[in-house]
Amino acid sequence: MRQLKPEVVEQRKRHLLQWIVHYYIRTSKPVSSGLIAEEAGLDLSSATIRNILTELENEGYLAQPHTSAGREPTDKGYRFFVDYLSDVQRLAAGERERIEEQYRRRIGELDTLLVETSRLLSRVSQNAGVVLSPTAKKQSVKRLELIGLGGRNVLCVVATDAGLVRHWPMALAFTPTPRQLTALNNFLNEQVKGVPVERVKAQVTAKLGEIEREFREFADLAGELAREVGAIVSPESLYIEGADNILSQAEQFGDIKEVQSLMRVIGEKERLAEVLEREIRESGTENLPARVRVRIGEEAGLPELKAASLVTHVYRHGDRVVGVLGILGSKRMEYSRMMGLVDYVGRLVEARLSEWDEEEGR
Repeated sequence: MRQLKPEVVEQRKRHLLQWIVHYYIRTSKPVSSGLIAEEAGLDLSSATIRNILTELENEGYLAQPHTSAGREPTDKGYRFFVDYLSDVQRLAAGERERIEEQYRRRIGELDTLLVETSRLLSRVSQNAGVVLSPTAKKQSVKRLELIGLGGRNVLCVVATDAGLVRHWPMALAFTPTPRQLTALNNFLNEQVKGVPVERVKAQVTAKLGEIEREFREFADLAGELAREVGAIVSPESLYIEGADNILSQAEQFGDIKEVQSLMRVIGEKERLAEVLEREIRESGTENLPARVRVRIGEEAGLPELKAASLVTHVYRHGDRVVGVLGILGSKRMEYSRMMGLVDYVGRLVEARLSEWDEEEGR
């Protein structure tokens, strides 16, 4: 009997596994040897197909839930399929045009950009779009402004280097004059520009120690504002859109309990944010450009995600990692398209952040 070269045997096994995973993603039906012989077009005998299926099952790529049923891909099988797609991901030209149209509109604030990005990912992917914003306290202050609203009321506005903009009203203990507001704005921006938000209070407090007693009202106002700035952690650092898409595709998760667990995690947000923050931390240890990552099932680190897959792209502002965006859906998602989509949108977000820098420098 003619012996095949080991590399030929492995290639044949890989092609068969690719076909099985792709078929299962498309139909959600277990795959039998007879079905493969009829539809795969791999020119393999039934005996050869059965032998390869047994090998793939023994190696952990496939599972057979019931003795009389066909095989289904395991997390390891999905992982093989995703790694194979990493080099061939594509995004249709029509989808690229629709996405670019969204970003052509002027989006001037980071919150708006991230909300629109999560909506866009959800709409195009028909899964849940997730975006984790930069941690506010780690950002540096770019501009701090007090705007008089009449009487003792002022509007406080702070902008950070990553594009975060926050504004909130304050009622002062006295009625400031336009001259006081101008002087205070100048003073504060001299002290806090380029300073991380978490250090603003200490920076301003240290400087206020040098101010003489007759400027006490001025100092009290600056100190109160510094405390307010220190508390501007974004109330919505994790943006999630399209959770209803998961409910509408509940059958893809196989078990309604899995869907319920997943929806609870989405609702809590904090635990899902921890998963995304880990992506940021791990990317910070790499000297590599941003790239797409796929976490399949329990690879994400949460038992509630064991029936789901998470496709992410860590986005950067300059040389700094500042956030992560992605798609959360079933393991049967169309990986090639989802990976291409996340990679493409991630690069658009990075481009928009760079444009803000260029606009500021003009």
